[in-house]
Amino acid sequence: MPTSVPAADPPESTGRRGLLRVGLTGAAALAVGGGAGAGAVRYSDTHLSPTARVAPRPDEPGRYAVRVLFQGASDCARACVTFDDGPDPRWTPLVLDILADLGVPATFFVLGEAVTAHPELVAREAEAGHEVAIHNWAHTDVYGVEVGELRDSVDRTIAAIEDAGASAPRLWRPPYGRVDAPALMVAAERGLDVLLWSEHTPTAQAAADAAGAAHAGSVILCHDGRSQPSEELLRTLGESIAA
Repeated sequence: MPTSVPAADPPESTGRRGLLRVGLTGAAALAVGGGAGAGAVRYSDTHLSPTARVAPRPDEPGRYAVRVLFQGASDCARACVTFDDGPDPRWTPLVLDILADLGVPATFFVLGEAVTAHPELVAREAEAGHEVAIHNWAHTDVYGVEVGELRDSVDRTIAAIEDAGASAPRLWRPPYGRVDAPALMVAAERGLDVLLWSEHTPTAQAAADAAGAAHAGSVILCHDGRSQPSEELLRTLGESIAA
C-alpha cells in the first residue's frame, strides 16, 4: 500500500528522542493505501481467517473502496497517539489531564454504549480538540457479526458521538484490529477510513519503551477503558510522550 502524509497542520513539538507529540486531529488523511447481544462475540469465539467471508452484493452499483491506515510516511516527523475502549469515568479524565498538561492532541476510538453512558466525557474530548472516532457499539469481534448488525453497530456509534457534541467521525478501528471483506464494505459505505496501529502499549514497560520504539509515522495504540489501563501505565505513557 502506498503511503502519504497528512496535509493538515496540527500542533506539534519534538521530544528529545524524536517522538513527535501529535494526535490524529486534523491528520486523518494520514494514508496507507452491535446490536443487542453483539458484545458476547469475542476474539476467542471466532477463529475465521480474514478471507473466510466475502462482502455481500452491494445494494447499489458502483465502486466500493476504503483506505486501511496503520503507518504514516517516514519523511514527516509525526507520530499519532490513539486510545481505545473509552470513554471510562475512571481512566478517561486522567488521560485528558495528562494530554492537556503535555499540549498533545490524540484520537479516541470510543465504544458507542460507553458514549451513551458518559456523553460528558466525549464532549470534553471534543472541546479539548481531540478527535473522536469509532471503535464499535460494543467490544465485538466483527468476524462474528453479520453485515446488518455491523452496520447498525457503526451507525449507532456515529449517532452517539454526534449526540455527545463531537464531529462526525472519519475513522473506525474495529476491536482487536480485525477486518474482513464485510467490515471493509461497511467502512466504504459509511465513508470511513480504517485505522490500525504500528506500536502497542499494553503494559507500563511497553509504554516506557514507546519513546524509543516510536518513529516518524508511528500510530501508537493505548487504552482508556475496559481492563487494560492502569495509572502506572498511563502516567508512564505521558512521560514517554514528553521525553
